[in-house]
Amino acid sequence: MQILDKTKKLFNVEKGNIKRTLLKTILAVPFWITVAALFLIVFGISRALFLTSSRPDQYIAENWQSSSETFFRHMSVYAGGVRTSGDTSPMTCVEGGKSIRLADIALIRASLQGASSAGTSASVKNMSVSDGKLRGWEDCYSSTVKGTLEAVEIRDGKEEVIAGKADAQIVAVGGNYKAFHPFRYMAGGFLPETPVDTYQIVINDVLAWKFYHSYDVVGNRININGQSFTIIGVVEEKSTKTAELAGEQDNRAFIYFGALGTIFGSNASSDSKDAGADALPVASAEATSDYAIQCYEALLPELVKGVAVTDFKSALPSYSITNPQVYVADNTGRFGIVRVYDTFFPVGETAKTRAGYEFPYWETAAQMTEDRLFYDYTIIGVGIILLLTGVAMIALKLRARKTVVPEELEASDVDEAGEEAQLLLEA
Repeated sequence: MQILDKTKKLFNVEKGNIKRTLLKTILAVPFWITVAALFLIVFGISRALFLTSSRPDQYIAENWQSSSETFFRHMSVYAGGVRTSGDTSPMTCVEGGKSIRLADIALIRASLQGASSAGTSASVKNMSVSDGKLRGWEDCYSSTVKGTLEAVEIRDGKEEVIAGKADAQIVAVGGNYKAFHPFRYMAGGFLPETPVDTYQIVINDVLAWKFYHSYDVVGNRININGQSFTIIGVVEEKSTKTAELAGEQDNRAFIYFGALGTIFGSNASSDSKDAGADALPVASAEATSDYAIQCYEALLPELVKGVAVTDFKSALPSYSITNPQVYVADNTGRFGIVRVYDTFFPVGETAKTRAGYEFPYWETAAQMTEDRLFYDYTIIGVGIILLLTGVAMIALKLRARKTVVPEELEASDVDEAGEEAQLLLEA
């Protein structure tokens, strides 16, 4: 009997211990929910801040606004074309309004300025085009192509090949490109908006190190298809995972858009000059009107919210809401929570809209950033919900401390309730 009583007593003790442990665990749940919520919120916000800060090219309008009372909006349009020999040939124009020609730039600028002259918009009130230079706003255009580059160093007054050849992406630019794509310069600077020398080139740090194992390479030469270019600057590429996946760590060089005709042969039509190409700040007199502009960007003042978007779309050749032909991106505020979720919902709609376009590396990186921000914002949302749940549970727990044990409870129940109340206080 004694053994049975001891066994029963031991069982009751263990049962009480288990019950108290379980009760402590249950009472501690609000605390752990709150801790988990705070972790998710901090993690999501930290990642979101890191992702957005790594894409300064999407905050150009905000940077301009910091030094001006005028609100600005950064708009981009991505157009189509064909490549006759794959990515090693420049994108050429196609009919049907899917391409933007070099001559279209002057028409777009005139249209944007015309909106103000006609009094139809307050967004471009201070915009003007004088001697080919924009006043009160900025724009640029570009197109990409793959090419083989050969590094050359001048020694004792003679050119000497020192690093063989390397395949690289060539970005042909016009307008104020550096205003839309802020770089950190390892050496020199970027191509001047108004060309001084048609055959100047800027290379990235990846290519500079590959060829010269140095960034101090200003003055050296790069040959592309037999044409010699003088290096005037070296830019640093971003080293984030998104940048790497988007191809920003690839070999890359920047030249003037007007030099494409010399490097890859003239595909120009005879009406190049008549179309107004000479009025543009292009780098060369070579006819290049058949080369398609892959991306056109504009930074527009906007006194009335949303008007700049309408003006920009209206200025594009062959654009219509029902049949846009080109892809227009509103860069200003694109990483906001509402804009990011609008990109994903309805599911598949944005992917369908973007299908068929060849995006340059910076837009690819921006779209990948949107994808990652969607998950980060979702993590933050889940964290906020858990935090509210944890706070509510803690509030209920505090109320439980004020619970009064009814007098009709038996002594054993009172003791048990007392222990639970004590556990509540301890927790």
